[in-house]
Amino acid sequence: MSNFKNIVPKRSYLERGQPKHRLHLGELEKKVDYGKRREIYKKKKKIENVLKEKVMTKNPDEFHTGIVHSRITDNNILVKEKKVIKPEIQLKYKRNELIQKTNYLYNKLKKINKKISNYQINIPLRYIFNNSHELYNEDQIYTLKAENKKLRKKGECIQKEYNSLINAKNNILDNIRKLDNKYATTYRNIDGYKIINDKGKIPYRFYAPRLK
Repeated sequence: MSNFKNIVPKRSYLERGQPKHRLHLGELEKKVDYGKRREIYKKKKKIENVLKEKVMTKNPDEFHTGIVHSRITDNNILVKEKKVIKPEIQLKYKRNELIQKTNYLYNKLKKINKKISNYQINIPLRYIFNNSHELYNEDQIYTLKAENKKLRKKGECIQKEYNSLINAKNNILDNIRKLDNKYATTYRNIDGYKIINDKGKIPYRFYAPRLK
């Protein structure tokens, strides 16, 4: 009998749909929707219960740091005081930011230098120097040229990529120089450090004080 039970098709019971005259109110809530709504409701209820317990067990005479750093006006408005950071700590934060930026740029520069070295080592000579290159011996001069159009196009593309890498390298070096100058200005008139200005009045070097 158990085998026959599995063979006979069973009726699939569908959930009731919304009647036509009530379609303007939206679809009926199904079991899946109810399950999701129930979970959300339970989570909210748990949070409410925890907050209620905190309110009930709160001590009105308890000390809090907000009492020191805030005050209430006559209109019952809470005003918080801003934290005052010492200039020494501000300088420390500024220097750390500049160091992080310079380290990031140095890592970027390493990657670009690696790419440039790969271009110089792995690419044949006929793809560089406008698709031609000369080799000098004692008596004769040999010229290597790209004869096919495909090789010429490839050589031009490689040359553009190579030039873009060199430009990126120069830009990174300029940014590193600027960050170094900013870092040097943080030591101006502090701890006996001396800064030497360039022609354009940009600090580029600073010396530590001599030990007495």
